[in-house]
Amino acid sequence: MDTSIKKSIFFYERHDKTFLKDVCEKYWKDEVEEVIHRADLACNQTFVFTHRWDMERCETPITFDQEVDWTFRYQGDFEWTVNLNRSRFMAELGQAYWLTGDEKYAQAFIHLMKDWIRQNPLTEEEIQQSKANQYNVKDTWRKLDSGIRITNWIKGYFCVKESEAWGIEEENQFRESLWWHGRYLRVAYTPHDQQSNWGFLETNGLFQIGLLFPHFSESHEWLQVAIQRLESMCELQVFKDGMHNEQSPMYHHEVLHCLFEPVWLANMNGLKIPDLLNETLNAMFTASLAFVKPNGRQPMISDSDHTDIRDVLSRGAVLFNRGDLKYKGYPVLDFEGLWYFGKDGMKTYEALQSHPPSFNSIHLNESGYSIMRDDWSSDEHYLLFDGGHMDIIRAHGHDDFLHFDLSANGSDLLVDTGRYTYMENEERRYFKESFQHNTTSVDDQTISLYQNSWSWDHVAQPVQHFWKSDPSFDYVQAGHNGYWSLDDPVQVLRQIFYVKPHYWILVDTFHSKEEHDYKQHFHFDEHANVEIDSINDSVRIKGRNGSNLNMIQVESVQYEKDTCWISRDYNQKQASNKIRCQKKGKGLTKFITALVPFKENEEPDISIEKVDVWNSRSQKLSEDKVTALQVNRGDESEIIVFSHQGPYSYQFAGTQMTGDVLFVKRNQDQEQKWIVKV
Repeated sequence: MDTSIKKSIFFYERHDKTFLKDVCEKYWKDEVEEVIHRADLACNQTFVFTHRWDMERCETPITFDQEVDWTFRYQGDFEWTVNLNRSRFMAELGQAYWLTGDEKYAQAFIHLMKDWIRQNPLTEEEIQQSKANQYNVKDTWRKLDSGIRITNWIKGYFCVKESEAWGIEEENQFRESLWWHGRYLRVAYTPHDQQSNWGFLETNGLFQIGLLFPHFSESHEWLQVAIQRLESMCELQVFKDGMHNEQSPMYHHEVLHCLFEPVWLANMNGLKIPDLLNETLNAMFTASLAFVKPNGRQPMISDSDHTDIRDVLSRGAVLFNRGDLKYKGYPVLDFEGLWYFGKDGMKTYEALQSHPPSFNSIHLNESGYSIMRDDWSSDEHYLLFDGGHMDIIRAHGHDDFLHFDLSANGSDLLVDTGRYTYMENEERRYFKESFQHNTTSVDDQTISLYQNSWSWDHVAQPVQHFWKSDPSFDYVQAGHNGYWSLDDPVQVLRQIFYVKPHYWILVDTFHSKEEHDYKQHFHFDEHANVEIDSINDSVRIKGRNGSNLNMIQVESVQYEKDTCWISRDYNQKQASNKIRCQKKGKGLTKFITALVPFKENEEPDISIEKVDVWNSRSQKLSEDKVTALQVNRGDESEIIVFSHQGPYSYQFAGTQMTGDVLFVKRNQDQEQKWIVKV
């Protein structure tokens, strides 16, 4: 593959400066103020990590009165150290310089660059000796952070290099450090990096050095190696459904970002790259579109924050000319998107016809996520179900088998509790274990066994997964083998049936020989008011923006209301409410829960009753064999049948059908039938 480039082009050039200043101030005033604020802090050697894509957020400003301590750990958290060394503030100093014309930002960039270089030298001997530590040389020279750092330095460089303060000395120091980053990233790549998000974040840095600075004798080879690595990682790390195989929305988007930048730079520079890179990136944008919540944010599953991803979708819309991505993106191209695509990109985005995606509900087969929607409006109903395996490297994965998030009328109601910290402490364990997810437990045992912040033992595996979608309904089921190792093994199955757009039926079943204690766990948005109505066997949830939910137990349970923590961002947590529903049983034990969303003052007229069922010989069947529910809504009604003995022939409510999950809709004299699962 020809990787020779005569003259490289960056995302923005000097002639873009006036356009970027004017359009950013016009459309993205808040973002401009945030960038300048963080840049002002950096000028005074004060650092905060509040950018939406800072992987480990920290809003507490830390000031170094003397020289910067690049190894400092705020409250003992090494993630603060790595954020400091990833140097997003260097890119923002460059942006602030162009946005204001104030030389102090260029001078601060130069000062911090020289200070970092002086305090953090690197030698070939150190690189080679670090092999036993997976080539992580020291706290300030880790592979991951070095790849991120150098791309941030490059972004700032293309702004500040026009300053009078930038001379030959600064250029030489910058280029020498570039070379060391290139040398290090070329060597420091392992089979685990090839399987991990680290590999993408490292390789983006190597790609940009090789492409944008061809004067190094090694640049051509570095660029070739970077392209080869990107291709192999696309094949190895990204599922066919478009989800990154660590199955974390947060790290899915970090990988997407570090594939987007090389792909777009290659496009800008006429560099031929393998088709797989473009195909993989496009598929990743589709996965992001699939799981974006009604409020434009990613779900907080598997070490993810509640980050707004509309900027990501907007950039994908420009790059691949996709109106469906624009539909869930911003009305105008996002702040960072303007720096990537410039005036032509903004025109492309404006001219692009926005339209709803071709799907509403979707199942991501390899990653195991199922997303149910009634439409793509801002007040849509949304449910995300995790029926898949734990992430491939079992690092960012939580013990969240069969967890689900639920939004009604566009607002969060049932949520994942988040991540909060990566430090090795009880809080890390709290947020990762199954009890803090909307799933079930047996005998107060976790599903998998927590070992430490980054590893698990006896990891459960999913079983009995099935998905079917229709304009009238969605159905998903999955179980796991997490409780098969008990002295008396327990088989677990969760089934979710969505009658669009009216309600969900949640059926949790447990098969055992002996008696066990079973619980459902539900965690609510921290702004929701949660009240137990024990007389009617229900929980009433009043959420934000007039969004409400009735959680109705068809069979009697014991309720327990408790407090829990919700962490929407790293280093932040808010008190909230959780509900446990409990019962004991042996043989077949089941919870049947109706989740009925409605707007304030529009509570639906709905009733739920069990229906008798007979076999083909007209023998009445017990509820251990089959559960049939009739849901009445005014002139309409639905009957949903859940077999507990596999596919079978059933008579019920004046009809006969055969299968495992059956569905009947009635409206006065009209009737529709579906064999949902044979």
